[in-house]
Amino acid sequence: MIKINLLPHSRRYRVSQTEKQLVLALALLLILGILCTGMIVWTGTHVSSLEDRVTQKEDQRHELLQKVGHINRIKEQMEQMQSNIQAIREIRSIQHLPVRYIEALVRSLPEQRVWFESLDLDGNGMLEIRGVVMDNQVFAQYVDELRRSPYVHSVNTRRTSRRQVQDLDLVEFDFRVQAGEPIPDKLTLKTEDDQ
Repeated sequence: MIKINLLPHSRRYRVSQTEKQLVLALALLLILGILCTGMIVWTGTHVSSLEDRVTQKEDQRHELLQKVGHINRIKEQMEQMQSNIQAIREIRSIQHLPVRYIEALVRSLPEQRVWFESLDLDGNGMLEIRGVVMDNQVFAQYVDELRRSPYVHSVNTRRTSRRQVQDLDLVEFDFRVQAGEPIPDKLTLKTEDDQ
């Protein structure tokens, strides 16, 4: 038997092309929105971690600058100490010189013929000497002997004059001696003369 259905066919709902495009566009927008949100969240966390690193590096930099400042202060103190040590060495190297100057005066002194009345020594090695001598020849020999000393740089006679002392006719003198560190040429001459 044959059945005939007189009822109208149920029609299938047809989706139009525009509806498909609209759904596809909405799906793409939704995916794009999710991707953008993900990128924003990822970028935010990345920026936050970079800011934390910058803060950490700034803290490290500050600590290192403090250490560098401390090291520079220590270097300055060490340079000051080296300068002080050098000054002490220089002072020690010349502290014996005044004794040598006076020794040069005394070694050259003829016995019982020259008498000092005053002797002044300043910080620059300038000796001012006043006294009396038996005669001009003894004074001239004494000055020549002084000039041979390695510690004597120059001898300048300022004045000589006759003077009566206890019925003796003596020569009064006043001269300056510029003394200093030994002159090497005079040192070799002095050692050759001693031999």
